[in-house]
Amino acid sequence: MQLPDITPIEENIVCTKKQELLTLIYNAFSNHGFSGVFLKIFTKDEKEKYYATIMLDRKKLLAAQVDLLNSKKRLTGKDSIETLKKILDYPLVVDLYGLDEISLKLSITDNLEIYNATPKVELKKLFGESKIEDTELLEKEKLLERVLEKREEKQAKVEPQETVQKDTEKEVPPKSEEEQVPEEIPKVEKKPDSPGSPDIEVEVVGGEIFKPIIQEYGEEILEEIKTLDGVSIKKMELIGEVGSGVIYLRVNIYGTSEKDKSSREALEKRVLYFVNKHLPVIWRKAGLKPILNNAQARIIAPGEPEEEKKEKEEVVVPRRVESNIIVEAHESIKPYFSTYARVIFKDIQSAGIDIEKMLLDIKGRREHEINLTLWGKASGISKEEAEGVVNKILRQHAREIGRALNKYVTVHRVELHLEEENVSGVAEQIISKKEELEKEIEKLLREAGVEELSYITEEKKREIEETLLKTKIVPAIEEMRRRLQRELTELPNSVFRWMNFDWEFKGGTVLVDLEASFDKRSTLLGIISDERVREDVMKVMEKVIREVSAEHNIPIKLRNTEIRIR
Repeated sequence: MQLPDITPIEENIVCTKKQELLTLIYNAFSNHGFSGVFLKIFTKDEKEKYYATIMLDRKKLLAAQVDLLNSKKRLTGKDSIETLKKILDYPLVVDLYGLDEISLKLSITDNLEIYNATPKVELKKLFGESKIEDTELLEKEKLLERVLEKREEKQAKVEPQETVQKDTEKEVPPKSEEEQVPEEIPKVEKKPDSPGSPDIEVEVVGGEIFKPIIQEYGEEILEEIKTLDGVSIKKMELIGEVGSGVIYLRVNIYGTSEKDKSSREALEKRVLYFVNKHLPVIWRKAGLKPILNNAQARIIAPGEPEEEKKEKEEVVVPRRVESNIIVEAHESIKPYFSTYARVIFKDIQSAGIDIEKMLLDIKGRREHEINLTLWGKASGISKEEAEGVVNKILRQHAREIGRALNKYVTVHRVELHLEEENVSGVAEQIISKKEELEKEIEKLLREAGVEELSYITEEKKREIEETLLKTKIVPAIEEMRRRLQRELTELPNSVFRWMNFDWEFKGGTVLVDLEASFDKRSTLLGIISDERVREDVMKVMEKVIREVSAEHNIPIKLRNTEIRIR
């Protein structure tokens, strides 16, 4: 099968079970930019070596081809499906490629014969996902049976004690009311010691609709904790932050136990195990990949203060790399981008921009967006030229990092706060001298008998404009048109359909008129709003115009825009 010229997301991944391969596919689809995936699979048994290439969308198999390397046969259609179902149970070496909407359609047209011959089998049927769900249900049923058995044993132990208390009450004569009160109070106070229903505090940033799923996740953890002897959970905090296809979690669990310190530490480790064990609940219910940023379990003796733990929780890993470099990124990638920030800093300094402070904000984990905010001075160049230089440096390093990490890295936003040099006095002197010289030249021409001076100057202006159009403006406009088409097709929340581009050179400035049409993409949270799409498009247009204007040293302004969304 033919594949577009793209780099793999995952390469040489070993999957010992088909469930691992299915998880790998779902992880790829957590990126909303991918409409399909292309897999290259290699495996072997005692008789044969297999090389399979398959193409999937989010629901079903689109095309499959299996090459039998020893027999030198090529299987397509139903034969390829049957062989594929068989080899999915073998250990596999997998390369995975992500396909956006355009590359998916191109791949289908390139492999049309195989696509038509392949039965469109659903992923659940191909991987037998229902069997996995059944085994999970059986495990949960067994777990519930164990919990119920332990509760029945506890009730059996309590019943003989109650019968002894009733017998003693019959033999002992009735006491006064003041003496009877202390006997009833201990019965009421014993109930909180048994594991009850603690407070579950749930907070979700960027996706309130996932709050019930996080609540369910917390209840699953509590059910597991109830199987432990001698633990009473008082409070559980679940904080989630929704990203692109993922949700970052922080879990804090507080409880008490009358056991010794070493036993309490063992219980804390057991609780943290339950926190990790039930993360797949979020994946199945919400369709988001759960990433545990931080998990803490604090089980103390009754009456022990919690001050020590609070002090530990307040300790945060410093984001400052150096005195004037700050990096904001996920803990797993922060060390790499901290080194990257130092190199960026040196390259920008060597380009003639004196940096006072630099903030590098990295968004995402599977795909990275670079956002740079910079404060400093630029001597001899304008702010637009400085932005063009910084953008060029960032893009160059982004490509290098993308190759090194085998990930998609883009420059999303560059914001410069530069102090302007005081050159207004010098500029005024130059302009005044220029005006004086022009007056002197006009006076000399009149004395020489040249009357039609205005006609000559107007004709000269037209000639200058024509040369400008041919040498500088036309290439700049063509470059801007190409960049706009490329950037608009890469927008994550919309599908670019067409663009009408027009311009006019007037008063020393290029005025641009732009009309474009887009389709909205749908996500897990619903369809993106029109305002969000317009905002993304306007950001791209302004960025491209700013970059081209700085690179070609031509003033360009956006005069009219019409963005059509359907």
